[in-house]
Amino acid sequence: MYWLIGTILAIVTAVEVFWPLLGVGEVGLVGGLVALMILKGAMVVMWFMHLKGDAPVFQFVFIAPLTLAVVFVLAFLLLFEGTHAGVAG
Repeated sequence: MYWLIGTILAIVTAVEVFWPLLGVGEVGLVGGLVALMILKGAMVVMWFMHLKGDAPVFQFVFIAPLTLAVVFVLAFLLLFEGTHAGVAG
């Protein structure tokens, strides 16, 4: 089973590498990469941290904060984008 998960993770990583070449625009690029990142993080947590067989509440405790953190980071990036002067002033 670990070989299958490793293969799926490798395929998703390859998709992430070639995703910017599709020309989906900035929002599509970031949104797609974040979605793939959450997918990979969830797969690692479920199989390699052995949460797949645990109670659903434990799965929720690990996956929900990861997703929420990513949403907050993206929200703050969008909120403050273009409002700083940068190093050059």
